[in-house]
Amino acid sequence: MRFVVRIMVILVAAGLLVAGWDFSRFVARADRAVTPDPPLDAEAVTALTGAANARIVTAIQLADSLDVPLLISGVNVDTTARDIARVTGVDLAQIECCVTLGKAAATTEGNGMEVADWSRRTGVKRIIVVTSEYHMDRALLELQRAMPEGIFIPHAVMTTKVRPSDWYKDAPTAKLLLDEWIKYRLAGLRGATFDAGKPPVQGAGG
Repeated sequence: MRFVVRIMVILVAAGLLVAGWDFSRFVARADRAVTPDPPLDAEAVTALTGAANARIVTAIQLADSLDVPLLISGVNVDTTARDIARVTGVDLAQIECCVTLGKAAATTEGNGMEVADWSRRTGVKRIIVVTSEYHMDRALLELQRAMPEGIFIPHAVMTTKVRPSDWYKDAPTAKLLLDEWIKYRLAGLRGATFDAGKPPVQGAGG
């Protein structure tokens, strides 16, 4: 009986060590994604909507500076181009001419399918992905799963109270990162074939 208990304790301890190591790598990737250098050869930009409008603002600025099309994925069905212009402080004409509002996605998995559909219809493959730093790993996983031929370049915006590497200094940030890490790993269990220790991204810049 003691032997069985010892084995169980060892297995639990080993599992916690592996989980801690994996979480630390997840946090490190989120931290590095905050200040990337946008590639000049990108063909398009996509922003995945969320609680932070900074994602949309950053994506519009990137698309404008690179002169490439922009898809904002996961927009509320009632949102209009005028709403986006008001929130971002961008001229309405710029939104109407150069930005596609994707309203089909309600989840990160849905974002992947929506971006893949739009990318194939517009003929682009090399796409800058704008989302929050903590969300980037899962976003890239779902995008690559939906569009294996795509090249997705992370360009994260910081939306947590402290940088991911300082998660231990802020309880809400720690909880957010832990929750997202769990979601990321659960998403990976749905049949992904990517390396479990590396985010599924090709041609990452920055």
